[in-house]
Amino acid sequence: MEHYQSSQIRTLSYIENEDHPVFGTLVEQILHLLNSKLIFSDILIHQNSPLMLRQPKGLVAVTDSPITREELQEFFEVVEPNWAERIQDRAFDRAVDLHTARIRANCFSFQGRKRLGCVIRRFPKEPMPLTKLGLAKHEQHFAKLTSGLVLIIGDTCQGKSTTIASMLDEINKNRSGHIITIEDPVETLIPQRQCVITQREVGFDGDVESFYLGALDALRERPDVICIGEIRDAQTAQEALALAEAGPLVLASLHARSTELGLQKMLRLLGNTEPQAQALGHALRGVLCQALLPAVQGERYYLATECLTNNPEVTEMIANGQISNLRIWMEDKPGEGCHTMNTSLRALLAEGKIAVQDARNATTDRIGFVEP
Repeated sequence: MEHYQSSQIRTLSYIENEDHPVFGTLVEQILHLLNSKLIFSDILIHQNSPLMLRQPKGLVAVTDSPITREELQEFFEVVEPNWAERIQDRAFDRAVDLHTARIRANCFSFQGRKRLGCVIRRFPKEPMPLTKLGLAKHEQHFAKLTSGLVLIIGDTCQGKSTTIASMLDEINKNRSGHIITIEDPVETLIPQRQCVITQREVGFDGDVESFYLGALDALRERPDVICIGEIRDAQTAQEALALAEAGPLVLASLHARSTELGLQKMLRLLGNTEPQAQALGHALRGVLCQALLPAVQGERYYLATECLTNNPEVTEMIANGQISNLRIWMEDKPGEGCHTMNTSLRALLAEGKIAVQDARNATTDRIGFVEP
């Protein structure tokens, strides 16, 4: 508790946190939070500190009661029976179903292994309907494609996995086929509707050792749609492009701040050669860059996006390495399935949904961002 005494993090009031089972097990407390009406994206747990929630406007403590080492160890046993061995090397991720909720738990030690900690991300039991995410019609259209490469990019924790799961389920609802996902770990479970769903987990004791090997396997598994949870290295980038050229639709996530930075990163991973730039230009169907912003009152998040839809002119710019010209194209061609992040931010600001400072932090073009 000594680590929390000087904390300036606000604690939820009794009214905000009614009926929280302070004296229940840690699993019971987590389940209560997951099933409550509280708005949060993550639960942060540190030994000797109270449970914390990451809400749209920042961190809050659930109660003043600290979590003990024994409570964390008991929770780790639920998540991973061999946790003591796993945690010796590094932090580990596990996606598990806890009765009515599905979570990803990242478990770790810190302060020279003297303390234990965990960060929990919750997922919907099923993908959210694509129409409920806040995407424009031309962005939702990516789910109607049958071939090529679509990149979903953005910083970490900006809803990329949620968007991809919703797109995959939209495909699942509307046509027959085989959808293969390669994830670390498997997050939202996609129910079988019109498609056969194969969700493969990356990891030491998962279904496949790496994203690259999962992508390499995929083409022999007769896929119609392939999801690559994250393009992290050159091998995975090259295989994602090869898969898109081979026929299936490939949806892939990439950590990048803007459309230009995402494409530059992809080209760098591909080797920055002219043939690879030409191949990417011809295989690419679109780029969706997204950011989650807190509402003014902090009661929810709003999705802001920028979108690039490919056409012959865009193909030529990418093939010639003229990535910097794409922003002007997106600004000037709103009727061709393109718009900038600033366009999306200005719309949210005009409706009074987000604060100017949050919009300024989220923009992908600070020079072009004009405050209302």
